Amino acid sequence: MYRQVIMEEIVDSTLENVQHPENNQIKEIIKLWCKERQIKSERELNIWKKKNCLNENQWIGYITRKWRWTKWCVDKFSERIPNYYLEKKSMLDKVQYSLVRVSSENLANELYLRIKEKESTFEEIARKYSEGPEKQSNGIIGPDPVGRAHPALAKLLQTSEKGQIWSPKKFDNWWIIVRLNYIQNTSLDDSLFKELALELGLKFINELMDDKIDELLE
Repeated sequence: MYRQVIMEEIVDSTLENVQHPENNQIKEIIKLWCKERQIKSERELNIWKKKNCLNENQWIGYITRKWRWTKWCVDKFSERIPNYYLEKKSMLDKVQYSLVRVSSENLANELYLRIKEKESTFEEIARKYSEGPEKQSNGIIGPDPVGRAHPALAKLLQTSEKGQIWSPKKFDNWWIIVRLNYIQNTSLDDSLFKELALELGLKFINELMDDKIDELLE
């Protein structure tokens, strides 16, 4: 609770010199805000304001605060965001792949050939022979962030073509056969740009809060 109070104070201080949205922008903010909260009429909106003890000016200040904070973050961190995006890309891109893992190299080679020769499907092999939890899902893993996979496996998947099956590779104590099903690559569009700007803004605020708390404790 104490950290939250300090956070709000720092945000308010930061926003003192940030412009307010124009009237046409406020209309869009109100429209989106009401849609997100499923407020469908002026009557419902008035009930919400009364319930939260806000008059018209207080309410406008409340709903435009996030807009102003987002604007400040975008302006403040715009030059850092492209590199920050690249740093986080492995956790933003999603991958789905099929995996068979066994402890025996000979068995792995045999199973790989059976899949390649279409004697059995990948799913059949995974369900019957895989020794990991993927056995329960016919070998299918994901979609998960690429960065959650074993580093060597993540690199392999990122250089794969859709549907490509790799011959057995040894990762740690396992021999694995892997097939890339698909990768969902993220692009740095306006929505993600704002999301990353807000992340950097939160980090900035947390650092200021830590400094302020340290000062108070001295």
